Amino acid sequence: MQTNSRLGIIFGLVAVAFWSFGASLVFLGAREAGPWPFVAVGSLIGGVLQLTCWRVYRGEWRSALRLPWRLWAVPLVCFVTYGLVWPWALATSNARQVLGVSLINYLWPILTVVFSVWWVPGVRLTSRTVLALGLAVAGLAFANLKTIRELLAAGAVQEDSILPRMLPYFLALVAAVTWGVYSAFLSRWRQWAKGYVTSPIGFLLIGLIACLVVGLTGTWPAKTSATAVWLTALYGIGPLAAGYLLWEIALPRARVQSLSLIAAATPVLSTALLCLFLKTLPGWELVVAALLVSGGVVVSMRE
Repeated sequence: MQTNSRLGIIFGLVAVAFWSFGASLVFLGAREAGPWPFVAVGSLIGGVLQLTCWRVYRGEWRSALRLPWRLWAVPLVCFVTYGLVWPWALATSNARQVLGVSLINYLWPILTVVFSVWWVPGVRLTSRTVLALGLAVAGLAFANLKTIRELLAAGAVQEDSILPRMLPYFLALVAAVTWGVYSAFLSRWRQWAKGYVTSPIGFLLIGLIACLVVGLTGTWPAKTSATAVWLTALYGIGPLAAGYLLWEIALPRARVQSLSLIAAATPVLSTALLCLFLKTLPGWELVVAALLVSGGVVVSMRE
């Protein structure tokens, strides 16, 4: 049993490592390949690999493809929305915005707890939940101090330029909310839906929708660089296929409290990697922000 738990912790650590590279891969890859071609190909790679691994792991495809209507109605819709909106948020960010936008996504663990108060029987709103939400909001404020000052400054920006500048933040918030709803409903239906998995069909749907967007907008690049190919492939293989698969394998093997503490490191690791790839040193505001958001995740998961 102890060996099994250690294996679950290892799987969880590797999954979080893959997820921590996600924001960097999307931000850099979307600029090389184009946002929607990047999402389309990366998601299709992730979906196919997930289906292949699920077939090997479970010996069948039925539980990954023929989902009950409840999973189609709420969790899968949220999964697909998240998979489209989150890369879109990063792709529309500039180098100064992306660090703050990335942290907004990590509201989802806290929002999961908040939404669970409404939808999961037996879950109550506690002082810990309120504290966790306060820490996360404070962290996001620290991460985006410069942007907030500019928006509040009289005459600093024209009214018609506010919406484009705020779009990445809005999309990241939508992503956090949809993933929080997804997680809360899976928690509500845990016993009923434990025999199914949503990620393979979810990634395939994301890829197909992104392909449709590419076809309608004509944004497929005429020439693809080797860097674009590698970044797209790494995104599909790493954060999408391997990250989600290893996390699902880790969940039944290790204590959820231990895995939650591991996941709380993701905002810090993701921010550090973004700074590394952007070749920039994080300011004190960003360091404090990442720690506050991570602290909020830890507090929210200790309910």
